[in-house]
Parts: sequence; C-alpha cells; structure tokens
Amino acid sequence: MIVAAGTTIVRIAFAHSFFVSIDAVRARTPYFPNVARKSRQHYPGLDKGATAIWQGREVELDFNHWAQSAWQKYTGRQIARKSGYGVRHIWGHPWDPNAYTAGWNLCYMPFWVGMLTEEQHPHPLLERAIRQASFDLFFREQPVCDPPAFVGDQGLDLVEFLGDQPILLLTRSARPMGVKPAAIAASIAGDDPRATVRSLRKAANKSWTSLQAAARELLGEPHTPFNSPNVRSTAKSTVRRMAKATGLSLPALRDLLDSMT
Repeated sequence: MIVAAGTTIVRIAFAHSFFVSIDAVRARTPYFPNVARKSRQHYPGLDKGATAIWQGREVELDFNHWAQSAWQKYTGRQIARKSGYGVRHIWGHPWDPNAYTAGWNLCYMPFWVGMLTEEQHPHPLLERAIRQASFDLFFREQPVCDPPAFVGDQGLDLVEFLGDQPILLLTRSARPMGVKPAAIAASIAGDDPRATVRSLRKAANKSWTSLQAAARELLGEPHTPFNSPNVRSTAKSTVRRMAKATGLSLPALRDLLDSMT
C-alpha cells in the first residue's frame, strides 16, 4: 500500500516525527543530568526512585517521567496523551544519564514508528535514517556536545530518501520548523567546495584513497580496491553527499579529490 501510494516508509515516518530544535539542545544537554532510566542490567536490584551510581556519579532512577519532562521543557509543548504519539530514544542508552534526557536522543513519533526502531520489531533502514537525522542535525557540524561512543554517522544520504521533504523540528512557535537534508549538507562549509569536501570527509572519517576509489566506481572507472564492503558503501555515500553539497559533477569531484590529500 505504501509503494502503491508513491511513497516510502521512511518518508511517511519523517512526515510525522519531530526532533528537538538544534539551538535548544545546544543551550542545554542533557536537560536533567542527574536522572537515568532504571535497568536490570546496569542498576540490578534497584527500582524507580532509587539512588544509584553511574561512573562515580549519583543519579536518581526513573521510568519515563524525566525524559518526557525534558521533551516538554525543550519544546514548550505538553505530551499529547492517548494520541498514538510518544517520546523515543533515538540512540537508546536511557540508563546513561548523559543520554536519558538529552535533546539529541529524543524524538516525538507515532507509536508505529517507535516500534520499528526497537529491537523487538526492527526496520533497519528506518532506524538508521532516524539516527542519521540526529547525527546530521546535532553532531555533523559544530556538535552540540562531545558525541558518546554509541553515536556515529550511519552512512546514509538522507537526500536520497527524503528529497526536498524536511526534517521536522518541534519548537515553541506555533508551527514546527523544517530543515531540508540538502540544506544541512550545504551549510557545512559555505560555498568553498574544497572546504566542503574536507568537512564531509572529516565527519565521515574516510580516507582520501577510499573516496577517490568511490568516485571512480560511481563513474565506472578502474580504481584501487576497498578494504571492506562497509568501507565501499560508506565511501560511495560520502562521495554522493559531497557532490550534492558542492554542486560538482562526479568527474569534477573526482579530479578535486585527486588533488587533495
């Protein structure tokens, strides 16, 4: 039915899911630094309301209250009860007080989208796309904080999946804001293609050799082998992102990459 309607599950999910505004997260993250969700694995034998120690730091254990409160503080909006919507943790790790009420880890989404981003009923592409949006918004350029080890580039170019469809940010204003994926890439280094390429390469943590090989593979030209299938996939995705952000053709981008080390 989704395909017959001329759309995709990623587009539908993003059309009805809301992230925190970047400025709000940059101003304060996590929102409540001394709370964490209870966890049998990380806080064995302790329940909601108990005091625990996380990496030498005292925290109060919670179920979901403080994450929902953080969402309301960030956006100035109440949780809509019995609406089919809820606050979900994009990257998981709610037992970590640095992640439990952090705006970069919160997304307000329909229950059906939330189910498809959890371990019980995963839709891997949708989960990666939601995480890619979080990474692009909050960590790709001028990170809102030092990214924890479990946060990273998912290797997806959201322009390919969303086109001009915006990523929605819920703010205190009357209407949600929209940020187009292409605008995120284009804003990284202004109009200087060399600076843009350097910035995207640094964010993706790719070698010049792998990017040069990826550009040639996309052009159907001979190239040096990749170290792994994952390197091949993510390098090609990064080159596509570079082409869109700089406006260069693939041959021109190949030549630019060849000139850079």
